[in-house]
Amino acid sequence: MEKDIQLIKNVKFKKDEISLKELINKHSGIYVDMVNKYIPNSFEGINKEDILDEKNFSIYDAIIKFDENKNTKFSTYLGNLTKWKCLNIYNKKIKFPQESFESAKIKNLYCDPDLSKLEDKENLNKVFKIVSQSTDERVKRIFKMRYSDEKKLTPWKKIAKKLDLSIQGCINIHNNYLKEIKKYVQ
Repeated sequence: MEKDIQLIKNVKFKKDEISLKELINKHSGIYVDMVNKYIPNSFEGINKEDILDEKNFSIYDAIIKFDENKNTKFSTYLGNLTKWKCLNIYNKKIKFPQESFESAKIKNLYCDPDLSKLEDKENLNKVFKIVSQSTDERVKRIFKMRYSDEKKLTPWKKIAKKLDLSIQGCINIHNNYLKEIKKYVQ
């Protein structure tokens, strides 16, 4: 436990990648076990592979959020965080089984309830028109990669790798431009 806490401090305060890799290697099994336990193998509408692909980012996110002063093991914290993440995904899919992919895509794009009225392809095309006017090429590429597939959202990890940016950097660029889009859509 003491070694984990020191590694976590190295990641948080020194941005030490070696410590991050060690924590990911050490705790990947917990993440994978929880995903396998709480997400059924053959459940329509949930791509288990996408959730498993987010392993490194999820562990990093847990490291950043972990409070070493609460006298909890990191492995327990990561296990609980992953369990609730999986249960939230699963329960959301059970509650909204008839939701069209287009509607889900737009809800993912707009976390703001005021924009939930945008539930058809025509409105999504309006969003892409706004994005095409951006002077930042990264914005155009991120939106195009994230939402161009007709069947599923492109994972942030894949987008980050293609653009040679961090996952969080891609998410930040995306979310910052959403503020710009909201000005035109409301």
